[in-house]
Amino acid sequence: MEIISMIVQVKEGFHDTLLRVFEAMPHISIHGIRSNRIVLMLDTDDIHVLAQTTREIQDMEGVLGVYPIFSKDALPF
Repeated sequence: MEIISMIVQVKEGFHDTLLRVFEAMPHISIHGIRSNRIVLMLDTDDIHVLAQTTREIQDMEGVLGVYPIFSKDALPF
């Protein structure tokens, strides 16, 4: 199974709501939170799951952007 990381930049006031949504999503775990960024870990071997999940997150109210992480050293914390 592959683990992909992504930073989700969120609008002020949406952290709690989005965290609850992310906790309920399959294949997603929350790695950390800093300021207006939430770092998620996505575990899947299916590129279609990755693409669909990324689109779903991008389309959520309060999400400003979704940014993939290509190495552990790129994490903001």
